[in-house]
Amino acid sequence: MAVKNAQLADLIATTLEDLPKQEIEIMWDHPEYEFSRIYQNERMEIESGTAISRRVMLDHTGAARYRRLYDTDEPTVNDVVQTITVPWVQIGTEYSWDRREILRNRQPAAFVDMVKTRRYDGLWSLANLIEERAWKTPTSASDDLYPYGVPYYLNMLNADTTGAGFSGQTIRYQDGSTGTSCAGLDASTFARWRNYAATYTQINANFIDTYRIAFLRTRFKAPINVQDPSSETANSKRIYTGFQAMSEIMRLADSKDDNHTGKDIMSNVRMNDDGLAMINRLPVVYPGEELDGVTDPVTGTTTDPIYTVDFAFFKPVVMADDWMHEEEPMTDRRQHTAYTIFLDGSHNNLCTNRRRAGFVMHKPIVT
Repeated sequence: MAVKNAQLADLIATTLEDLPKQEIEIMWDHPEYEFSRIYQNERMEIESGTAISRRVMLDHTGAARYRRLYDTDEPTVNDVVQTITVPWVQIGTEYSWDRREILRNRQPAAFVDMVKTRRYDGLWSLANLIEERAWKTPTSASDDLYPYGVPYYLNMLNADTTGAGFSGQTIRYQDGSTGTSCAGLDASTFARWRNYAATYTQINANFIDTYRIAFLRTRFKAPINVQDPSSETANSKRIYTGFQAMSEIMRLADSKDDNHTGKDIMSNVRMNDDGLAMINRLPVVYPGEELDGVTDPVTGTTTDPIYTVDFAFFKPVVMADDWMHEEEPMTDRRQHTAYTIFLDGSHNNLCTNRRRAGFVMHKPIVT
């Protein structure tokens, strides 16, 4: 008896119910699928809206003053609240079968293996794309196709500039253009909408001093008599860099090891699942080739960036009910024997406080 298309669709749907849902399982190309993990476990969900918006207060009116008896007041009210806006971007993948392939794999085990293989193929591609774009800026200031990666919010110092401070304000886009407007606010106008950045030339004692200062200067707390209006989040800080800087950090850690015992040539520097080395008790993570040999899109200078990211203020955001949404099997009259399943999502990355979201250390950009 012939097998009807409806029966095959039911077979696919039933098999998919037994597979892990809403997960990115493939971990083959990257040592750490950081953003795949973060989007699955630490994301922030928003119900709806045409874009992701938040209000930020970048300054105060300066109303406080010392006064004498019987002084007169001149109350002032200024608009100190600004709005940041981040667009939704859409991502998707798909996997397909032909009806004849299904018939050739009628045995349950063979069919399940085929479904898994095709699904893994689609999810692997999705995971790689998420990781790739997490470490890049969009193509240009007008680009609404790609998400806002870490370098979009944590900007390096301008070209031919060295030193350290809250001077990260220029976004260096992939097409070689630049801009200072970040999530709708111009960092050249609002000084408190700039991130901390510092340059280094070698990973040595001077690097450690610069890192310590950066860490201290990006720790802001509300006054004791003011309740912090920002949400409390227990997300961790992590450090990300490429293999070259990672190796140099490990070498520096090895040189500072005062308890080198036994025959292990790596002393007390351990390779584990949390990080290959630690700086200020934060794991240093090698996310993959995206941070290897990074060059400036404008000048081509090798920058070897080291990003410290605080995920309390750098927040991956997904649209509720539209993240890893898996459709039912579909057919099309142009390919009537083929079944396709689409998996889609809407997301982007939101930074609510660039002064607290972390910092970037990099080699100087030279024109």
